[in-house]
Amino acid sequence: MCPSSTSAINPFTTQGALALPRIDLRSEEYQDAHARAHASDIQRRFANRKVTTGQIVLFGLTGGLIPCPAAITVLLLCIQMKALSLGALLVFCFSIGLALTLVTVGVVAAMSMRQATKRWSGFNTLAQRAPWFSSALIALVGIYMGIHGWMGIAGS
Repeated sequence: MCPSSTSAINPFTTQGALALPRIDLRSEEYQDAHARAHASDIQRRFANRKVTTGQIVLFGLTGGLIPCPAAITVLLLCIQMKALSLGALLVFCFSIGLALTLVTVGVVAAMSMRQATKRWSGFNTLAQRAPWFSSALIALVGIYMGIHGWMGIAGS
């Protein structure tokens, strides 16, 4: 444990800013070199900085500016029908629903990870190896599609 962290971390300071907890590079979560490199980079970039609530809100708003093809389609269809306010309302409701869904999925995933690590000691090892499994699966799907594409070209 880092000397600056405590068992009960209060993320809010008296100035209303969020204090970023220090990353313990010796913890079990950062045992491989790749994760350690990212953790030390984050620690170096954000050392002695406070994150305000306004910065977090701004980050969320700018992240939401990435256009969603479905929302753009709905908005363009409503513009074509000369119902701009209906389109804006539909996109707003769509965005609220998407935000609620993403937050819910994130909370459930975080709680599930905590419960899984409590119940099965090998879960951390599996989670560290998950990128290797997913990359192997993607490679196998690519090989499968390549073979079928080649067979389709050769058969015609």
